[in-house]
Formats: sequence, C-alpha cells, structure tokens
Amino acid sequence: MALECELKYADADLDALRRRLAADGGAPCGGRYFESNLVFDGPGRQLRAAGVLLRLRLRQGQAVLTVKRPPGEAVDSVLKVFEELETTVGDFATMRAALEAVGFDVAFAYEKVREKWRFDGCTVCLDHLPYGDFVEIEGDETTVPRCAAALGLDPETSTRATYHALNLERCAAMGLEPDENFVFPPAEKAALLAEIGRE
Repeated sequence: MALECELKYADADLDALRRRLAADGGAPCGGRYFESNLVFDGPGRQLRAAGVLLRLRLRQGQAVLTVKRPPGEAVDSVLKVFEELETTVGDFATMRAALEAVGFDVAFAYEKVREKWRFDGCTVCLDHLPYGDFVEIEGDETTVPRCAAALGLDPETSTRATYHALNLERCAAMGLEPDENFVFPPAEKAALLAEIGRE
C-alpha cells in the first residue's frame, strides 16, 4: 500500500499561487475540476475510531474509491502520512449501493474545487472549499517544505489536519453546531459547475 505524505496550508491566495506556479515552471495537470465526496462508515463509526477513511469520490465524471489508514508502523514526520489504496470504479451510484448493501452508510459529504500542478518534485493542489481556500502539497520530508518555501507559503499556516477536522474546528471557533458536511450552497455549486464543467 502506497504512502501519502502531505501538508496543507490555510488562507491561500489561489490566484496568486496559480500565477506563481505558471511563472516558475509549474506544470498544470488538467485544469480545475469539481469533486463530490461521500465518506462511509459503519454503525458506531468504527472506521473513524480506527483512523480509517472509506471514501467514494466523483470527479470529472469518474468515480474513485479510496481507503486511507494510518501506516502499519509509526512514522515520525512533520507531514500527514497515511497508507492509501485508490482505484477507479465503473459507476458511482452502483458503488454507493454496494457499500450500503454490506452495511456502510454515508457519514458525511463534502465538496471542493481542485486544480493540480506538478512543481519542484511535488504535487500541488489548489483547493477551494465551501469554508476557505487551501494549498495541499504532496511529496516527502525534503520536497514539501522546499516546495512550500519556493511558493512563498508561510510555515505558520501549515497543518496536518484533514479538511474534515478543519471544518469541525471552524464550526467550534464560530460557535456553530458541529456539522460534518461541508458542501456548496446549490446556487454557488451551479455557478461553479457552469464555470468549470461537470463533477
């Protein structure tokens, strides 16, 4: 199982970063696209308790099933490190029905607009979420900090937290009822899809 190693950076200026990536030799990977994600769990949320993510994603008309879990052996890292299994599946609705048929239910849903670049040995994701803009950099212990520095990102804004955890932190900080879902309002989603294309 492959290891995914990454850091997120909050409060990102995505337009400025896009310009910088283009000017400094970054390679775009297909443009912006919309993602719809469903996270599944069983009764009692046993996957969450074990630190396991089971996710079904729809992006650019393609369904992707992902399992993430902590590494078998502890990894001492400033990065967020998970073991990851990921594969495309033929049909989003059928895969959802299959997961529900074996006892999993949707724990929460989330959406984002993502744009991927290759830069300085890393994958750089420019992410627009319903509650803010972030940069996610995937690489290793050496390349991620170097890439972030080259892009002028402030280390103080870095986090190993998941978007799910960051959303719950935001709810708590604003005195809102905790809501694990974070999706765009219908009108905003329609505008985004009209601008960048299908899910």
